[in-house]
Parts: sequence; C-alpha cells; structure tokens
Amino acid sequence: NEYKSYLSRMVNSTKKLKLIRSTVEQVHQKYRCWLDVAMVTFLAFITRFYHVCEPDIVCWDETHFGKFASFYIRGENYFDVHPPLGKMMLAVFGYATGYNGSFSFDSPGQKYNETSYCGMRRCCAFLGAVLVPLIYLTVLLAVSRNAARISSLLLLFDTGLITLTQFILLEAPLFFFLCTTIFSYQLTRQFTRYSRYWYGAIALTGVSIGCLLSVKYIGFFGVLYTGLMVIEDIWNMITDKRHSVYDTVLLVTTYSFFLIFIPLILYFIFFIFHFHFTSNSTDSDDTYSPKYQASLVNNKIAQVPNAKYLKYGNTVRFSTSSGVLLHSHSLVYPDISLNQVTGYGHRDDNNKWRVVTCDDDDVTGTEGRRESRSVIDGDMIRLQHVQTNRYLTVISYPAVARVSDYRVVTEEESSINSCLQVQAVSSGRIAPFTAPSVSFVSLNKRCVLNLSNRNLPEYASKQLEVSCDRGLSSKPPTSFFTLEHNISPNPNENTELIKPAGILSKYLEMQVKMLKSNNDLIPKEGESTSRPWMWPIDYDGLFFSIHEKFGAVYFLGNPVVFLINLVAIAAFLMLQVTNKYHKVRFGKGCIPSGVVTTTSWYLVGYLLHYIPFFMMARVLYFHHFYSAFIFNTMVTAGVVDMIGWVFGERTRDVISAVILAVVAVSFYIYSPLSYGIPVNEDRQTYGYIKSLKWYDSWQY
Repeated sequence: NEYKSYLSRMVNSTKKLKLIRSTVEQVHQKYRCWLDVAMVTFLAFITRFYHVCEPDIVCWDETHFGKFASFYIRGENYFDVHPPLGKMMLAVFGYATGYNGSFSFDSPGQKYNETSYCGMRRCCAFLGAVLVPLIYLTVLLAVSRNAARISSLLLLFDTGLITLTQFILLEAPLFFFLCTTIFSYQLTRQFTRYSRYWYGAIALTGVSIGCLLSVKYIGFFGVLYTGLMVIEDIWNMITDKRHSVYDTVLLVTTYSFFLIFIPLILYFIFFIFHFHFTSNSTDSDDTYSPKYQASLVNNKIAQVPNAKYLKYGNTVRFSTSSGVLLHSHSLVYPDISLNQVTGYGHRDDNNKWRVVTCDDDDVTGTEGRRESRSVIDGDMIRLQHVQTNRYLTVISYPAVARVSDYRVVTEEESSINSCLQVQAVSSGRIAPFTAPSVSFVSLNKRCVLNLSNRNLPEYASKQLEVSCDRGLSSKPPTSFFTLEHNISPNPNENTELIKPAGILSKYLEMQVKMLKSNNDLIPKEGESTSRPWMWPIDYDGLFFSIHEKFGAVYFLGNPVVFLINLVAIAAFLMLQVTNKYHKVRFGKGCIPSGVVTTTSWYLVGYLLHYIPFFMMARVLYFHHFYSAFIFNTMVTAGVVDMIGWVFGERTRDVISAVILAVVAVSFYIYSPLSYGIPVNEDRQTYGYIKSLKWYDSWQY
C-alpha cells in the first residue's frame, strides 16, 4: 500500500509539473516579446544609470549645453547654432530636479561642488535607456524577434552610446526622437489605413519629426529618411490599379498634414517658447539685429533714438542680411601696411562709420548746407572710420581671398578712390532698419563693395573679407547693406526709437543666423577633428574628462560592435547577390522580399546619415556618426535574419548566440571607457585596458 501511495504521489507530481511547464510555455509564447522588452529595458537602465553622476566635473560639451539650459532657467537671451528644443528639455530636466541655473559652466573640468547637476544627467540617461526597447520594437515589427534581440543588444552594449547619453548633451534627445520617428512610422504599417490606430501612429510620427528637427539640424537626415519611405508608400498606391485617384489624393493630403504641416508648426512653436523664455537682455544681444535686440527686456539699444533718415555727418553701422557688419581696425595687411576693412559678426565701436561728402572743400560733411542734407540714391559719399579717422578706400591691389576683386582698405587721406556712389533699391531718402537695400559702388574702379563669405588669414583674426566686386552687372546679395545705428550730430534732429521685431521676423532672423553659423564652424588651425572615413572603423576617440578619483572617460565605441556592423554591411551585399541568383535560377528568391526590403531601407538610413558628412567643410567629430550607427545595428540584425533564410535557422541561432556572447564580453572588457579608466597621480591612464588598443590613434 505504501508503494502504491508513493507511485500515486509521483504520478500526481509529474502531472503538476507538466501542467506548470505547459502553463509557463503558454505564457512565454504569448508574452515572450514583452519579456524580451523587459529584459533589455532593465539592462539598458542599469548600464546607463551606473555612475551617471560621476565624474562630478563639467565634461566636454556640458560646458555649452549646461550653460544654455541655465540661460532658459534665468530667462536670459543667448545664441546657439542648434534649434532650441533639446536645450529647453535640458532646462526642464534641471529645473524639475532642483537646479536653479546659477552654475557658470565655464570650462570642462570645472567642479560642480554643491550644484544639482545629477538630475539633468539622469534624465538624459533615461532617454538613452529608452532607445534600446524602442529599437527592439521597431525591428520586431518589421523583421523578427531574433533580429530585434540583436539590434537592441548591439545598442545596449556599445560604450560610445552610453557615454553620449550619460552627460548633459543634445545627443540623448536627438537619438530618442530619431528612434520614435522610425518606430512610429513602422507602426503605421501595422494598422489598417485610416483607422483610429493608424491616425494615432501617423500623428505620433509627425510630432516625432517636428521634435527631431527641433533638436539638431542633423535630424533633417531622419526626416529625409521618413520622407523617402512615404514616397514609396504613395508610389505603391499610384501603381496599384485597385486604388482610384481619389484614394491617392486623400493619402497625399493626409501625409502632408501630419508629416509636413504638423512638424513645421511644432518647429515654429518651439521657437515661440524660446523667445518667451529668453526675453532678458545679456551680453549676447549683439549677435542679433537692432530690431531683435529692441524686443528684449532692458536692452540698451532699444533706448537709443535714431535719426529717421541717413544724412551727412551721421554716425552709422551697415550690416548684411546675415548680420555681419562693415568693420575696420588697426590691424594691417602685411604686404601693403594699410588698415584692413573686414566683416565682423559682433557690434562694437569699430563698426561705426561717419558719412561725409566727396566735395573736397567740405570733407567733414558737417558744415553749412551739408549739415542737414539727406543722403539719397545716386549721391557720392565717403565712409570715415570713427575710431581711426581713416577713409574707406578701394585700391588696385587684388583682394586676398577673392583675388579677382579689388582690395578694400582705410587710408589717412581721402581721394577719388574713397568716393562711393550710394545706390538704393528704391529712390529717395534712406531709412534705417529696413531690409538690405543699399549698395556702394566705386565709379572710379567700376566695382561694388562686397562682404564675402571667405575668411581672411590669422593676421586679420579670421574675419570675413570685404572686397570690391567687379561684377557690376549682377551684384551679389552680400553687396547690399542695411543701415543701422543712424546717430545724428544735430541735437535737434528728428529721431525715433527702434521698433521691436515681431515673432515672425525674429524667427526668420534666427534661421538665417543658425544656418550661417553652422556653415562657419570650420576647423581652427591646429584643432583636432575627426573625418568621416574614421567613424565606421572606430578609428579615433575623444577624452570627455579626466578626474583624479573617478578616472578618465574616453568616448569610443565598442570596437567589437563596430567590427560586426562593418562585416554585416559586406555580408548584406553578398546575400543580395545570392538572392538575385536564386531568383534568376529558380524563379524565386531564397529570402522573403519583406526582410530584404526592410534591411535595404535600414541601409538607406545608414547612408543618409553618413555619406553627407563627406561633403561638409564644417568641423566634425565622432559623435556625428551615431545616428548612422543606430541604423547600422538594424542592418546587422536584418543580415543575421537573412542568413537564417539562406543557411537555415540553426546557423542563424548559432551566429546570433556567438554575436551576443562576444558583444557582452567585449562590453565588460571595454566598459571602463564609459565608467572611468584608472588614472595615476600624474593624470595618466593605466590598467589592463591600455593593452587592448586596436589603433595607435586611441589616446587613452
């Protein structure tokens, strides 16, 4: 009886175990994707938040973006080359976590001391952690669960991505909105068109696009990527005979509203917020036009009355549409020892000129009948530099940068070569603060004064060259100037205050200035920069900080992840050839067209975010590659899935397991790059990681 009882208990236990196992398997089958999401999310938060508040010093570009966040909290005006959303997010992160905007962010290495900086870093780390499950879900919807695991874990275990999203930088918001854009548009393809879920997904895509473009202009490549996918969807509808013209027009209209109109409106709204939260005058005001400055609280230029019209004897400034001012100083050209005339982007006393007549008997322009006479279209004038009392003169020497032009200098004595004819767009008197409408022509040399976009050498402090362009028949846009700071020597002169610029004019001015400033970010002499060919091979890194206790943070990607991504691109091309061969030989490809198309689109995204940098003259750094890197990990995931279709699931699973194991181990080895390489008393790095350099260019 005891034996039978024992057998009965064993049978019951076995049945219970089978039931439990069956239940677990059912739960796993139903929720396995969400278990994956939970796992990668948990690991992402662990890896991003580990040592997030260390080192307790300003690291790399925190000196810029932390400072900009402080400006928003204090409500002070500033200028930067990037749109405002990312910096406003940093300000919100800081304000919500106790930062009051008082820290100066003077330079890298500055101690934070008692400053509440951790909140901003933690919020950036949060956005960086969310990237991982977002990419998992994106690839899951388009390819497979296995591919989703690979792409998310490649991002999870990359040291460079961790570094970029742990600090007070714009990269975390930029990558977050790039990923939400990709994910939300992929989501639209999962729902029935024009259903409420589809509308929700397309609206989320439009919001993500608007936010992406409002963080950094590099986000435009992500917008372009989405736009190309939209064009493909529209083209598929046009070529599908089941759909009418009405269907196509409706789809185009819907896409235009959600993916063009909404992002542009959001982009504009973010600038309205920017103007509202940076309304107080600061030392940065001179970057903007007088009308923009007049809209700021307590700005001094708004309180200066200006003469209503340009007259002889007035002290003036002239600027181009991009805000560059006609400028001179005591520096001379080394070959002719005459003072330079340049273009300068900041307002100071060296921008001031006095308008005088070309009459030899009255060079001051302030005597008798000349004192109150207005300058009109066609008048001959001279421009006398107020600080040096020298006259702007066109000489027969070739210009330095534009050698086909004449050179412009200042001379002590006036001459026929210092006489310039005023040519206004509209006849009559010339009023200040209107659109660029005045040009200055040297009739003797038959050329027009032109403020070019070319920088002079170091002996001119790299300021822009002013030359005299011989192309009178077609004047360049930079030869037209706006009159500003029109001050009369006559105390009884009829004057008026500057009218503040409206929101639209401020918005347009900022777009011009940001685009120009981005183009002007060229490498300085001796400056260490990075070139695009270095990025995919992880050739060069960058010190973010060196701290005597915490160690050194060196921005460098996980070299194993980069190698796998590079091999995957080559493998994709070979798999494409194999698939084409099967189509020709057997009439059907060996890889599903959906997998091939999706992986091809990921490769397009990679190329769109990488190739344009080869054509840019501006200064570049390794972090510019990381938007392309995100797409590269998705290409790798798609390639592994394609291998499964060609060589079988077992081969795919083995390759996947090897990739994940190698990447995890390499992350453990190279994690000190992100979390702190040990340094000695002389601030020199040491430890096992010093012996694991792949290139001599790795400087840690």
